[in-house]
Amino acid sequence: MIDSLYSIMTEAKLPLPAVELSILLAGLACCLVFRFTRTGLIMAFLFIYRWGWLVLVNAGQGLLMAYLVFGMLIGIATVVGMLRAPTEH
Repeated sequence: MIDSLYSIMTEAKLPLPAVELSILLAGLACCLVFRFTRTGLIMAFLFIYRWGWLVLVNAGQGLLMAYLVFGMLIGIATVVGMLRAPTEH
């Protein structure tokens, strides 16, 4: 599985639409200006997750399922972390 993942990553070609990349950069810039760091992190995660999905869509069911489960776990951990009260130092 690691060998197939390595070969996919070294041979992957991902055509990114300029509109998608522009939306991401503009959204992240707005998040930085207005200090919405958590929103910017979620936005970046969703865009990168989608681009990773496009790379792995033809990789096989096992690798795609692992990517889906890992993405869901990270998403759940992110939501739980954001719902927790911030600690004061």
